[in-house]
Amino acid sequence: MASSRTNIPPFLHLIALVVIGALAFFGFLIFGLQPSDGWTWDVSQWRPLTMISGYMWSELLTGLIAYMISAWVWSLKPTHPSACLFAASGLMTLIFCFAATASQVAIPISESTFWFFAYLNMAGASGFGIVMICLFLIYPSRLPAWRFLTGAAVLGFGGWTLASMFGPLKSYSNVQLITLCEMILIIVAVIWQVWATRHDPRQRAIAVWLGVATILGSGGFIFTVAAPSAIGLPALIPAPYAFAFFLLIYFGLAVGLMRYRLFDLGIWAYRLGFYVSAAVLMIVIDIALVSFLSFDSAEAIGISLLITALVYLPLRDFIWRKFVAGQSQTDMQVFSRVLGAALEANSKRRAENWQTLLKNHFHALEVTPVETKAHDVEIGSEGLSLYIPPVRDATALQIDYPQNGRALFSPDDVAFARHIVQLMQYAGESRDAYDRGVAEERTRIARDIHDNIGAQLMRALHSERTDRKDTMIRETLADLRDVINNAQSQALPLDDVLADLRAETADRLEPHNITLDWTLDATADDTLMPGKVHALRSFIREAASNVIKHSNADALTVKIDVQPEELHLIITDNGTGFDIETVTLGQGLGNMKARVEGLGGQFSMRTHSPGVSLIAILPRETVTS
Repeated sequence: MASSRTNIPPFLHLIALVVIGALAFFGFLIFGLQPSDGWTWDVSQWRPLTMISGYMWSELLTGLIAYMISAWVWSLKPTHPSACLFAASGLMTLIFCFAATASQVAIPISESTFWFFAYLNMAGASGFGIVMICLFLIYPSRLPAWRFLTGAAVLGFGGWTLASMFGPLKSYSNVQLITLCEMILIIVAVIWQVWATRHDPRQRAIAVWLGVATILGSGGFIFTVAAPSAIGLPALIPAPYAFAFFLLIYFGLAVGLMRYRLFDLGIWAYRLGFYVSAAVLMIVIDIALVSFLSFDSAEAIGISLLITALVYLPLRDFIWRKFVAGQSQTDMQVFSRVLGAALEANSKRRAENWQTLLKNHFHALEVTPVETKAHDVEIGSEGLSLYIPPVRDATALQIDYPQNGRALFSPDDVAFARHIVQLMQYAGESRDAYDRGVAEERTRIARDIHDNIGAQLMRALHSERTDRKDTMIRETLADLRDVINNAQSQALPLDDVLADLRAETADRLEPHNITLDWTLDATADDTLMPGKVHALRSFIREAASNVIKHSNADALTVKIDVQPEELHLIITDNGTGFDIETVTLGQGLGNMKARVEGLGGQFSMRTHSPGVSLIAILPRETVTS
C-alpha cells in the first residue's frame, strides 16, 4: 500500500517547505537586526536593514535559494532516492549558511551559543559533502558496489566529523580538511559516472552537466576557502562571499531540469515552481511592507499584488518563453510540414520526408525504421525512445534520444505524435481520393472518346456527301469539347436530346442498310442532367457501332421507357448474336457496363434467335421533372 505522503499533492509539499524556509530566513534576519544591547521585540529598536552586512546577506540568500530549489525538487519526487539526496544537500546548505551568520550579529551571544552555531555549521558542511558523494554513487546510474561505498562515506566522514566536534580529534579547524577530502571524492565519483554512462548519451549528459555544476559550485568554495585554510594559508576570498559558489549547483539543476529532465522531471516542474513562487513572493512582500516599512495590512496587500502583477508575472512569462517553452511550432507550421510530406510525388520521397519531419521536430539523435510491432504511438526505454506506427507509405519508426540526447519523451510528445500520425493519414487519404478522381476523369474521357467521338468519326467517314461530312465533323468537335468539359451544367429536355440522337443513329445505320425502330415512352417535361445525357448517348452510339461492325443485322430496335422509379433502355438487333456465357467483354461492352453501373444502374445482355438485346436500367432520380 502506498504511503499517505505520496497522496499529498506536490504543491502542498512545496508550500509547506517554502513556509518553513521563509520562517527560518526571517528568523535569522530578525536575529541579525537585534541591537547590541540585547534582544527586543520592539521593532523600533531593531537595527535598520542597511546595517546588515554583505557577509550576512550572502549567507542568508545562498542558504535560502539552495533550500528552496532543493525543496522544489523533493516536492515533485518525494520517493525518488536521488531527488531526496539532492533535497538533503539543499537542507545542508541552508544549515551551514544560516549557522555561519552567528558571527555577523550585533547582539551579544554566549560562548556555548557561539559553539552551537559553529558545530552546526561544521555538521552542515560535512553533511553536504557526504550527501553529494552518495548522490553521485547512484545518479544518474548506480555505480558498482554503491551500497558499500555509500556506507563507507557516511560512516567515515560522519565519524570524522563527530570526532572533530566531540571526540579525540576535537578541533573546529578540521572542517576545512574534511570538506577538502569530500570534494576530492565527489570529483572521483563524477568522473566515474561519466565513464560508466559512456554508452548512454542521456545519462552521460546528465552526469557531465550535474557533475560540472557541482564541481564548480562546491569546488569554488573548497579551492578559495577550504583548501588554503587546510594548509595554513589565508582564504582567497571571504568565506561568506564564497558561499555563493554553491548557488551554481542549484541554478545548474534548474537549467538541467529543462535540458535533461534531471530526476525525471519535466516542464511541469517549472509550472509548479512558478505558481508557488508567485504566492510566496506576494506573501514575502506583504510581510516586509508591514514589518519594516510600517504599512498597514490593506496597503501592504495592495502593493504586493501590484508588484507581483507588474513585475513578477511579466518576468515569469519571459523566462517561460525564452528558456522553458522553447521554439514551439505553431499548428500551421506542423500542418504545412505534414502536408508537404504527404503530398510528395512518389512513395519513396513521402517516406523520406516523413522521417525527416519527425527527426527535426523532436531533434532526435537517431530515427530508425523498425518492424511493425504496434498500431499506436508508444514510449520505450523509460522515455529514451518513441515508437511511431507505420503510416501510409512510411514504415514504423523508432525515434531515440530527443532534444539531441538532452531530454526524455513525455506524454505531450505522445499526444503530438498521435496527432500528426492522424494528420498524415488523413492527408494521404485525401491525396488518394484526388488521384482516384483524376483516374476516373481520365477513364471517363477515354470512354467518351471511344464511344462517342469514335462513333461520330466513323459516321463522317462513311458519309458520301461532303457537306454532310463537314457538318458531322463539326458536331464531333462540339462533342469533343463536351467530353473535355463534361458538358453543360443545366438539365436538358429529354425529348430534344433523344430526338437528335434518334436522327444521328438513323443516319449511321442507313449506309449499312440497317433499319431503325425507335420507341420513347416519356412525358414532354422530363429532363436529364448532362452527365446522364452523355451516358445515354454513349450507350446508344456504342450499341449502334457494334451492330454495324459485328452483327450482320438488318434491323435495330431502341426502346426507352421512363417509369416512375426507373428509366429502361433496351436495344435489340436481329443479327448473328453471340454466346453470352462465354463472351469476353471488350472495350465497347465493358464501357457500356461500367457507365450504367457507375450511375447506380443495372446492365444485362440477353440472346435470342436471331440477335442480341442490351438492357440498361437507370435509377429514376437520374431523370428530373
